[in-house]
Amino acid sequence: MKTEEERGIIAGENSNGFCDMERLPNDNEENESLTQLPSDDKYVKLDDFISNTKFGSLHLKMLLTTGGAYFAVCAELVVFVFLSNPVKKEWNLNKFIFPLLPLGSGVGGILGECTFGIFSDKFGRKWTFAVAVSIVALFGIASAFAPSFITLVLLRTCVSVGNGAVSSIVFGYLLEFLPQKNRGKCMVGVTFCGALGAVFAGGMAWWLLEEHSWRKFVAACSAPAFIIGIAAFCFTEESPRFLFISGQTYKGNRVLQKMINEPLAWKGEIVCPPSEKRGQILHLFKPGICWKTINLGLIWFLQATGYWGVTTYLPEYMGSQGVDPYFNMFTIFIGELPGLCLAMILVEPYMLGRIRCLQVFSFSTCISLILFGFVGLDFLKAVCVIVCYFFMVPIYSILNTFTPEVYPTGIRSTAMASMYMLIEIPGLVTPFVGEYLVSSKIPWLYPVVWAGVFLLQSLAICGLSSETAGKSLKDSQKEMEQEEIEETAIS
Repeated sequence: MKTEEERGIIAGENSNGFCDMERLPNDNEENESLTQLPSDDKYVKLDDFISNTKFGSLHLKMLLTTGGAYFAVCAELVVFVFLSNPVKKEWNLNKFIFPLLPLGSGVGGILGECTFGIFSDKFGRKWTFAVAVSIVALFGIASAFAPSFITLVLLRTCVSVGNGAVSSIVFGYLLEFLPQKNRGKCMVGVTFCGALGAVFAGGMAWWLLEEHSWRKFVAACSAPAFIIGIAAFCFTEESPRFLFISGQTYKGNRVLQKMINEPLAWKGEIVCPPSEKRGQILHLFKPGICWKTINLGLIWFLQATGYWGVTTYLPEYMGSQGVDPYFNMFTIFIGELPGLCLAMILVEPYMLGRIRCLQVFSFSTCISLILFGFVGLDFLKAVCVIVCYFFMVPIYSILNTFTPEVYPTGIRSTAMASMYMLIEIPGLVTPFVGEYLVSSKIPWLYPVVWAGVFLLQSLAICGLSSETAGKSLKDSQKEMEQEEIEETAIS
């Protein structure tokens, strides 16, 4: 029996798209060129194989579908931000009753993330993803016909179940198809699609809310989910990493064949040990992972607190400051896009990487909010808010890239679900806090409080130590424990 070191290999792609397996050099062969193994003795780690494929049609199809799903989710996520004034007027609501809508959305998000994240690790990515998008579509359009405020809250809660489910699955799902060199840009690209979804919702609000009704606005925002729901059922594939760790190697090989657009040309074996215990939340707190989970959870929590604290009552706050709220929210959402483009560049290992990029964007958000609180001119206030969103929204994209890279395949969706469950908690509280801050006679209190949250986040990011940019993904708990031992030895 050969040891793992003796049979370590890497997959390369020749000009015909076929995979050639070459043996990695041992320590005493450091300076020798790679040699070809005999055709009957070839092994390749699954991550090595996927990382050395070229970005092809299957990758593009998965990127467009997952990006489209996140577009639909983010369009739905910001709907309630624009419903504050029209819904209060239609049903003559007390200002402390309307927060039931974001409260219900938070509860729905927690339910969706908890159930679908675990289901994704236990039963697969494809069907849980497709069902989640369908929930968003069906209940999104139904909420446009709500006859009462309570019915609206219940229907939007169901939409949030789907939103939470999609958010917990989509990033890990795409990540498991991507070659290593394409991970950073593609993962940030999904969040870029989400920002476009927010721009879409902002544009619909600007166009429909003043001249038409909030019901047409809600219906328009649910349309993208219908399109992506069909695509999710018809055009996606199951994650090859999930198929291999669940013991479905034949199906996994078929997906890999589609990935390289050629019949599988190697005669050897893909090395990826199966895992029966998948989707276990307690595995997030095992030695070697526990501190990473706690630290990441704190960073995610502070991000959600700051983001929803700023966003929920921003139209109302800007209106109180004499600024056109709907038009400026539309321009603010557009301001996110250049920030995401910058993040696509800076997250790469040859630039700042994931962790330092987080530090830069978090601290810059803090500074822009402080400036927003103290500048006097309306024009400068609008500029400061745009700069704030330029830095604030890409933090989500970097976290969505970094977090699934930290965890092995068997708990990857569970980890993302746990983080998204955690960030629903601020959504239950910040609407009430925001209502108080907006009502305050101190004009700078609203932005400065949330600036303090981002200052705390930038300090928490300093606790991250394991950079994932340029490193392989882990498919098993054992690989992650080995990496932890190596990092400890180096430090």
